[in-house]
Amino acid sequence: MPRGPSRYHSLRNARVILGRMAPVVRFAIFSVGVSLFLDQARPLLSDSQFTWGERRVMGVVALVTFASFGLAAWVAGHLLRTAAELIDVVVDGVEANERTADLIERHMVPALNRLASALERAPADADANRSANAASVARRAIEAGRWGQADRLVEAFARDFPGLPERTRLSDELAEARRGAVDELHRRVDAARAAGDGESAIDARDALTEHLRGPALADLDQDLVHWLYGLIQARARGGAVSAELAALASRAADSFGDTTEGASLRSALPKLRRSAGLCPRCARPYRGAAPSCPRCLAASSSPSSESEVHS
Repeated sequence: MPRGPSRYHSLRNARVILGRMAPVVRFAIFSVGVSLFLDQARPLLSDSQFTWGERRVMGVVALVTFASFGLAAWVAGHLLRTAAELIDVVVDGVEANERTADLIERHMVPALNRLASALERAPADADANRSANAASVARRAIEAGRWGQADRLVEAFARDFPGLPERTRLSDELAEARRGAVDELHRRVDAARAAGDGESAIDARDALTEHLRGPALADLDQDLVHWLYGLIQARARGGAVSAELAALASRAADSFGDTTEGASLRSALPKLRRSAGLCPRCARPYRGAAPSCPRCLAASSSPSSESEVHS
């Protein structure tokens, strides 16, 4: 609050004037009393010979007049001095109040406004930090290809922060990343089929099960198992059956067991293993004449095995 140095200059001048007038007023009032006494005592003073009664009257008049006007002069002077001091006190109090108001307006009010703004922003900042952290964790899961975790994190973000536009962006980023992963896995399947690499083709197909469901996955499985069945048949007819071919047939039968080709591979698996020099049951190396290796025979003839068969 702007203040000039002479804002209360007139009041302070009045205080000084009143203080200086106090003795003057006292003297003036007392002089009036003296003048009044002389005016009353003039008839008595005209005669130089005073009787005892006249002296008494003169003394009484002098006492009353001087005492009354002396007291009035003292009271008037005291009142003037008190009024001067009161003006000083009032002016000092007003200036102190103005300085206090100025300090409040310049410093305290802005500080309180900043504090209120900070308190209002605190919940919003906390929510913003939580949402930013949640979005960052979800994006890291998407970038790392942890699809199950990414799905859960994106769903949790949409549930916890339904009003944020980041929710839509995260969903779009996850969908786009999934499309890119599916396209890359399809290229890997095609490349593996072109190279005749059945294991790599099954690896890519298993990875695609994280993204494909329903008819899309069924069509892929049907096409891939048909190719695998033909590949295994061609290699089995073309020469000696290897352990790798038997392992490929076993894996194809496990991955596509619900298809016709998968069931056929499972039925042919014992013969393929024996042709590769493996135990038809456990796929360990074995070239004996028995139906399976000694370990499998011992396991099948144990009491626990027989009880399991009877049960």
